Amino acid sequence: YYLKAPDDSREIVADVFVALWQTRKILDKVQDPDAYLFIALKHARSKYIGKKYKERPELLTDELPDTFSASLSDSSLLDNEMSEKYQHALSKLPPRCAEVFRLVRREKKKYSEAAEILGISVKTVDNQMNKAVKILYAELKEHLFSIFF
Repeated sequence: YYLKAPDDSREIVADVFVALWQTRKILDKVQDPDAYLFIALKHARSKYIGKKYKERPELLTDELPDTFSASLSDSSLLDNEMSEKYQHALSKLPPRCAEVFRLVRREKKKYSEAAEILGISVKTVDNQMNKAVKILYAELKEHLFSIFF
């Protein structure tokens, strides 16, 4: 769910197995191997995502969930809270920036299509998207961990 590319998942699993092999001498002390493996994968995923977004922060908004669950579970309460924070962050975007972001992110328009619709250059669309990502990152950076886990 959190990793869209199967190769990313394979890479993380391979990394975990390498780490397990390197620490095999202490594995006999693990009381719950399933939980240990689950936590190891979770930590490896978080490390991978953190590294990925540090290198290319514009990917942050590409992988945010579009919809949030409406059930009454604990995770849906967190989803609703994150949805509110995300909407609040979106409200802080300047009007033109928000319009460009809506076209590209929500309506899945290419930069060239958004530029044509708004009557602006593709470079302006690119600049507005970069601005939107920076603003959203600044607003949501404290909550990034809960977005992905």
